[in-house]
Amino acid sequence: MEITAYKTSDGQIFENEGKAKAHQEDILGELLDAFLPYDDRGNVTATDRYNLLMKQLKDPDLYKKIKALYQTVEFMQEEDK
Repeated sequence: MEITAYKTSDGQIFENEGKAKAHQEDILGELLDAFLPYDDRGNVTATDRYNLLMKQLKDPDLYKKIKALYQTVEFMQEEDK
């Protein structure tokens, strides 16, 4: 008997591919959320932050932008050594 399982970047295992993808998107969303500035003046509501994040997640160039960011950070870390 063969069982197919899907592992996410945080090590969780799912039997359902859709649930694994949804969980992985949640992880990505949380990481991207850390990049959004918090407005301590109260001008950006929680709904505004959510809408900005959803727009980022739907960006067709998201992975390309993240890869470029990663490569830039890696380069800068190498230069600091």
